[in-house]
Amino acid sequence: MAGGKLSAKATETVEFLDYIIHQCDHLAVAVEEFASAKKSMQADWARQGIARELGHLRQRAMVKNLGVLADEIGRLSVQAGGGGSQQMKTRILRDGVGSMKAACERMRKSTIDSDKAEQASKANATGGE
Repeated sequence: MAGGKLSAKATETVEFLDYIIHQCDHLAVAVEEFASAKKSMQADWARQGIARELGHLRQRAMVKNLGVLADEIGRLSVQAGGGGSQQMKTRILRDGVGSMKAACERMRKSTIDSDKAEQASKANATGGE
């Protein structure tokens, strides 16, 4: 069993991180829509949608007890809602969404690795395989 399945908690965390990674792809598209908006009203609408989605993701990460990830999402949400030119916000949002996705991928890998190591140590302690 040591090399097989993940624990229930690890599976739930990995599935949530997969969801966040998927949402990062949607956010990247929304950032590009924001970047290409010609009218300020279109840009504001796109920016508000991005900030709203980031707020929802932050809340869900807090519920899942992933505080570090929730903090990173929250910082990006504040930056999306803050002042500045459209070009500056576009650059910040592109970098932020990319780093958030990378952080989720790293967290996903470490969750899987640590759960497998924990299961292997339990199997060795009990003498099973």
